Amino acid sequence: MEAVYSRFDSYDFEGDPNFQSGLKDLKSSSEEHFLGIKLFFYNRFVEPIDFDGYKQRSSTSANVQNLEKFNNLTTADSEPVVCGSSTGMTSVNTDEPLSFQEVIRLVQAGQEVPGLSKLDIKPNNQNPTPSQMERRRKPWENS
Repeated sequence: MEAVYSRFDSYDFEGDPNFQSGLKDLKSSSEEHFLGIKLFFYNRFVEPIDFDGYKQRSSTSANVQNLEKFNNLTTADSEPVVCGSSTGMTSVNTDEPLSFQEVIRLVQAGQEVPGLSKLDIKPNNQNPTPSQMERRRKPWENS
C-alpha cells in the first residue's frame, strides 16, 4: 500500500486536464477538503487508494517532519513575535464564516463577499418559444 501512496504523492494533478476541469467548478477553502477531492479523483480514475490509510500515513509523516523541525530549531528562531495590530476589529479576510450582519454590511457597501463565486449571467434577448404540448383538460371539460 505504501507504493500506492507514493504514486499518489507524485501524481501530477496540475497537469491532468480532467482534474483541472472538475476543480475549476469547486471552490475549496480547506486543505483537507482539497486533499479529499484529490483522493476521490485518484481513486476513481487512476487506481484504488484507501482514504483513511493515506490520512494516517500523511499525519505520521507530518508528525515526523514537525519533530525534525522542532529538533533543528535554534534559539534565534524561538524569539517571540509581537503582533503589530491588536485592535479587536475582525478582518474580512479571516477564515471564519461571516455573520449575517457582516454580509449585509459588505453588500450595502458594494464590496465583494469572500467565498462567493461571481456568476456571469447575461440575458439572451430572445422571444420565449411557444408551448409544444396541448393544454391539459380540466375534469369538468372531459366528456
